Amino acid sequence: MRRSRAAMLAAALGAATLAGCSGGSDDAATTAATAPTADGIPVKVFDGDTDRPLADATITAFGPDGRTTVPKGTVEVPDDTIRVRVTAPGYTVGAATAGQDRGPFVVRVYRPALQSPEYGGGPERTRYVPAVKLAPPKTGAKPKWTFDGRTLIEFPPAVKNGLVVFGVNSGRVFALDALTGKVRWAKRQKSYIASTPAIAGPRVYVTSMDGMLSAYRTSDGHRTFQFSTGGSPVESSPLIVDDLAYFGTWKGTLYAVDLRTGKEKWTFQAAADIKASAVKAGDRIVVGDYAGNVYALNPRTGARIWTASVGKRFYGGPGFSDGTIVIGDVGGAVIALDAATGREKWRHSTGGQYVYASPAIADGTVYIGEYGGRFLALSLATGRVKWTFDAGGRISGSATVVGDTVYTSVLSRPGEPKHTFGLKTSNGAVVFRKDDGRYSPAVAAGDTLFLVGTRRLYAYPGTP
Repeated sequence: MRRSRAAMLAAALGAATLAGCSGGSDDAATTAATAPTADGIPVKVFDGDTDRPLADATITAFGPDGRTTVPKGTVEVPDDTIRVRVTAPGYTVGAATAGQDRGPFVVRVYRPALQSPEYGGGPERTRYVPAVKLAPPKTGAKPKWTFDGRTLIEFPPAVKNGLVVFGVNSGRVFALDALTGKVRWAKRQKSYIASTPAIAGPRVYVTSMDGMLSAYRTSDGHRTFQFSTGGSPVESSPLIVDDLAYFGTWKGTLYAVDLRTGKEKWTFQAAADIKASAVKAGDRIVVGDYAGNVYALNPRTGARIWTASVGKRFYGGPGFSDGTIVIGDVGGAVIALDAATGREKWRHSTGGQYVYASPAIADGTVYIGEYGGRFLALSLATGRVKWTFDAGGRISGSATVVGDTVYTSVLSRPGEPKHTFGLKTSNGAVVFRKDDGRYSPAVAAGDTLFLVGTRRLYAYPGTP
């Protein structure tokens, strides 16, 4: 016989005298529930990155007469439940709403520490997500999926909460399911894309060479706003800090756009083109220009805090770690600056070899390649060379550190073989090799390594 909602809530209140209420102000009114009944609706909770069942979760059921908390694990909720809310330590909050078929509630939750939602992994652009500790794929290992973008993938994807988003040179933006590689949605810009999108809140932000910042809903790709720079091309990947997006243009303007309104908050005019991405360095925004200047700005107003004229031409953006800004100079150097003052800390000369790449910074080491084919591991504190690796070809793209491996790719000439290398961070020994790649080679999130080929994206499973 079906139990009434009132009877179920009464039983829940009785159980509460034994189990007590859940902690936190948001759940102060929730109570523990009785064991599942035959009349309930199943709730299935998964770790979204691994697709494995998650037992250590608290499920709150919302119905017409109130809410109640059910035991941990894969359970059932009362049959008149309208919505469920799921919490678990170290995970995002998940929710699901009942469908017309009254089928199971399926909820996926994600660990924020394992996501890579923008270029460089996060606003400091270190190209290193410390909590992701994946071993390199074994020789000959097959990816769990491969996606063909049909044209050049110049910049790596952003990955957050099961969504993989990237642009290609044809101007298409792809949003893929991280577990399966299937397209969730795709959009086309009027011009090609030479940057990494950013995923923040319910939106994806994409810059493109037609001078646009476009905002798309993560759920379905619906465009919510588009901001125009007046046609000046944008290679700068958007930097998202709080409610503002920062990006530069070829005319040397750094924009701060309010994400709530889609309108300009402020602009800063540099001395030359800004092709690099900006970085959050403590309480300031830092960016370089094509005249060899590095600027530190107030993030809310755009007021200049300091300028350091230390290079010849900055194409790759800076990275920030431990109070230090590191940037590669096309003039042939890797330069470290004090983030507070702009004072030069050290300079490593590459003997005139261009440095187009942005640095990867992990555990006190800077990893960066130069155009002559030499890959460098430098001390963040002093600039001392720890080890070098001869990649056998030009290096233009930025490296990425995943666990104990740093990945770099060769910018091969027509007819030359393509190579992506995984190097041991301690000594530069080769631990992985793939015959594909061109620019920035990798992003890791959850338990997946996403390798970027010339036009293909490969997803290799790992163990976090």
